[in-house]
Amino acid sequence: MTFDARGIIAIVEIVIYVPILLIGFALTLKHGFSKKAGWLMLIILSIARIIGGITHVLSEQNPSNITEKTIYGIMEAAGLSPLLVASLGFLGTVTQYSLEQEPLVFRGLRLLGVLGTVALILAIVGGTSAGNPSSASDLSSGTNLRHVGTILYVVVYAGVVLLTAYCFAHRARILRYRRQLLAGVAAALPFLFVRTLYAVLSAYAPSRIRFDAAGNEELVRRRLGEWGFYLVMSVMMEYAAVLIFVVVGLATPLSKDVGPDYDAAAAKRSGWASTGPGSRGRRRRRRGGEVVDVGAVDASDGPFYTSRAYQYE
Repeated sequence: MTFDARGIIAIVEIVIYVPILLIGFALTLKHGFSKKAGWLMLIILSIARIIGGITHVLSEQNPSNITEKTIYGIMEAAGLSPLLVASLGFLGTVTQYSLEQEPLVFRGLRLLGVLGTVALILAIVGGTSAGNPSSASDLSSGTNLRHVGTILYVVVYAGVVLLTAYCFAHRARILRYRRQLLAGVAAALPFLFVRTLYAVLSAYAPSRIRFDAAGNEELVRRRLGEWGFYLVMSVMMEYAAVLIFVVVGLATPLSKDVGPDYDAAAAKRSGWASTGPGSRGRRRRRRGGEVVDVGAVDASDGPFYTSRAYQYE
């Protein structure tokens, strides 16, 4: 049983993503199944890479099996979206109890999440159609869908960068351990950039399939399809970002951001007068340039309320 370079890479991906899958389950149990957490996206990415690797290996041993090639193509196209959406999920966790109700953050995370999902659908449909076309028309329509999906990937990546910058600009309002998660997202951005760049170059590179005047299919060799480009710009960059998220997830005790000392710290940041859980402070509202006392509030109501002391009108 022999494999070419891409087959060996597929085997390596299976090996390295099995531990990531198990760690992803552990992190999801640790931090919760909330979509905001982003850990669920790492599980989805791991499953896509494992299934993609298995079907690629099988297709090399049975080149005539179109189903295995189709599944591999779908899994390959599905990789970038979970990674970008995971980044959005981590930013959602970063902004909990601090910036999550800011219009830019709240609407931005939702919009980019939708765009990431649409990009995934277009990439899968377009990649499947362009990868196994039955005619020049199928090839053209599939390529166009891939182009649109890739453009949306670029938009989502740019949105992740802008939201990360916004969070850093308001870092003082973010809770202590969530700042560590923010640093992890920022550290992963250069690797995500190269991975997104590869998606763009791959989508806009000349197709490896073309049809002659008689409608017969021909295969064309292209440099970007060589295993070296794929290994460095796709596999390695993607895995580097995943490792950063995993290490930060294992090392960051997010639960400590909501503990016995949280109420007092949140009250101090947001302008409440409180001595701790169970005490009663005064809630104030800013109206224009004047701060108006609007009554007492129980600090035991918890961090959901203490993180929003002022309501701007």
